Amino acid sequence: MLCPFCNSENIDGVDHCDCCNAALTNIADLEDISGIELDLLRRPLGELVAQDFVTVSPEVSIRDVVTQLNNGKHHCAIVLNGDRVVGIFTERDILQKIADRFDTIGDSPVSQYMTSNPATLNYEDPVAFGLNRMMVGGYRHIPVLRDTKLAGVVSVRDILGYMLQRFPELATTTCAS
Repeated sequence: MLCPFCNSENIDGVDHCDCCNAALTNIADLEDISGIELDLLRRPLGELVAQDFVTVSPEVSIRDVVTQLNNGKHHCAIVLNGDRVVGIFTERDILQKIADRFDTIGDSPVSQYMTSNPATLNYEDPVAFGLNRMMVGGYRHIPVLRDTKLAGVVSVRDILGYMLQRFPELATTTCAS
């Protein structure tokens, strides 16, 4: 059975899609699903990944990471140990963990202040999964893997930008008189 949400093939008779976990028992409810919802369930997250992102090793100093982020106008750095994602260091980490003591700890390794073992998603996961994971976890950025290797980073801003480009009617609002 083809999932109407993510187009994945499933064994006939299953209650939920193996890919997106959508309920397959009451397909009649599809008429209640908007085009935006279907698009977010069908569009692979990998199509939205930022190709221009910062990666650093765990030993790099906070000062160097902040410089790289600032020079490239990036909002986060992915910390890699070889090809493996071991952490993420974001603007939020800078503001909450080190801003008031940057002069004294700027030469410390980023591994001491990064968020270790961040949540990741796969390139083929639906955009809706990324949005859900970020909202539930309180994240603004999430690393995206392709075949266990870092493919890029997706931010809430990337998803919202995609939604506004794909569905410009979302940007229009009406005021009640």
